[in-house]
Amino acid sequence: MEFRNGWRSLAGSMLGLAIGVHALPFGTSGLFLGPLTRTFGWTRAEASFGPTLLFLCLGAIAPIFGTVIDRFGARRVILPGLLALTLFFVALSQTTGSLAFYYGTFIAVGVIGVGSATPTYTRIVNARFRAARGRALGIALIGTGLSSAAMPPLLSLAIDAWGWRAGYFLLAGVVALATPVVLALLKAEDGAKAAKADDAQVPFPTILRDPLLWGLGLIFFLVALAVGGFSGHFVAMMTDRGFSAVDAARMMGAGGLFLIAGRLVTGFLIDRFFAPRVAAVIMVVSAAGFLLIAQSGPGVAVVGLVVAGLAFGAEIDLVSYLVARYFGLAAYGRTYGILYAFVVVGTAISPTAYGWCFDRFGSYVEVLHGAGILLGAAAAGFLLLRRFPVLDGSASSKSSIVGGEVHA
Repeated sequence: MEFRNGWRSLAGSMLGLAIGVHALPFGTSGLFLGPLTRTFGWTRAEASFGPTLLFLCLGAIAPIFGTVIDRFGARRVILPGLLALTLFFVALSQTTGSLAFYYGTFIAVGVIGVGSATPTYTRIVNARFRAARGRALGIALIGTGLSSAAMPPLLSLAIDAWGWRAGYFLLAGVVALATPVVLALLKAEDGAKAAKADDAQVPFPTILRDPLLWGLGLIFFLVALAVGGFSGHFVAMMTDRGFSAVDAARMMGAGGLFLIAGRLVTGFLIDRFFAPRVAAVIMVVSAAGFLLIAQSGPGVAVVGLVVAGLAFGAEIDLVSYLVARYFGLAAYGRTYGILYAFVVVGTAISPTAYGWCFDRFGSYVEVLHGAGILLGAAAAGFLLLRRFPVLDGSASSKSSIVGGEVHA
């Protein structure tokens, strides 16, 4: 019933997540890394710092912007965010070698384009779905996996044929064409009103005093720091090992499919088992994947890419789900904004850390080992989380016990 009534919201959120400011700029930055460094003589760390600035800005503004989402609803902020993202790609196509211009463009879209980021769409899905919340979030969030699978091969061909400037124009066109479709699908959505029917009304001051909030922030920071720079440097990792740029881009596209699988599997499992334990297992498996990628063999790298995709697929899915289950939707935008800040700061630092390690050691082996250790620490943190509360509220929220844990 939930899927039949909410399919438009789910489809609109999926497409919005596929083209959002958190997805396309970061997921495609690795394809521009080589062309930009060759054209302007930048180091990999310098070129990677643009996406870092973007995510730092998103992290700084998300908690504040969450108040806007809670008060006015999600749909009203989407159009300005997507328009800003379109202009961002057009501006990048005009880069002339000035790092100040390059960095300033990323800063601007991080501030103006925040309405097209993950908190907006996950709030819509959380408000629309309850019994199938994990699955719905997993389905919506595969939007980023779809763009990660489809865009790298297509973009790589465009860059090879017409140059990197044409690649940025292609991205601008994709966002511009998809924006009306997203708005049409979400036309009837009113996230501000939907929150009133939720099964929890946890006051925001109470949430701020809860140590759980800050523990979750630390855990998700560790995950983001480990995996955030991986996609941006994966093409460079593979070309360093003898793959062509096109073959590396195809592998990266395949990684997007693994991300999709990771999100669907995560959503299915957290609807049936205690989500933090599911998360711990996923982090351990992903840590093993990063250690495999650190090995030199091409076949081992592909296997590692498969399991590393689990961490990419699970992270935002888990943030969205855990915020709703632990704290409800009354202050979802602000609460999610705080945790999203932890995620994007870790994601922002990660590409520069990957680039710095390569510049310092001449390979990515050391940073991949470090990523595995961070994911192991995150797994331990998930195991320490408390059970979900039995929340008072609407009759639509009936609690049951699944796998020995409180589950709705």
